[in-house]
Amino acid sequence: MAKVIETSDGTMLTVEMGVGPGRANNRDDVTLVQYLLNLYFQHPNQARVRQLGGTAASRKLVVDGIIGPRTNAAILAFQNAICATDNARVICDGRVDKLRNEQVVVAGSDMQLYTIFELNNYACALYLEDEDITWLRFRSDFPSRLLPVVNRFLPAWAQWSRSA
Repeated sequence: MAKVIETSDGTMLTVEMGVGPGRANNRDDVTLVQYLLNLYFQHPNQARVRQLGGTAASRKLVVDGIIGPRTNAAILAFQNAICATDNARVICDGRVDKLRNEQVVVAGSDMQLYTIFELNNYACALYLEDEDITWLRFRSDFPSRLLPVVNRFLPAWAQWSRSA
């Protein structure tokens, strides 16, 4: 199940069990990853990334929480894109792993960052002007199945409901 955590780098939406080949692929985790991938690839400023990434980057994912070849390809396309265009340091294995001990750097790696950390960074930079990631809940395309995840983290006065 996806969750919201506080790290030394700020608030993050993260996966609890991992997404991709050989991972648990919990429905909420997959929903979160699909949504963040769409935010990255579908942003108007990302035309060059879509061109470089081909079909995996240019076709919007259905945010249904079901892992499949398109989601797996989009994860790998994201990892490859940020390494190629931004010199990011992530492991390009087609997986989105959970953070260990709420650290954003993969233990034992050469300062490589978790993919979920980079997905959060790009969502904040592209859509929120580096505001708190939980502000995504106000977007009309925010997956309703993730609202309880965000609301569990927020104080009662800040919780959001689609019906409100």
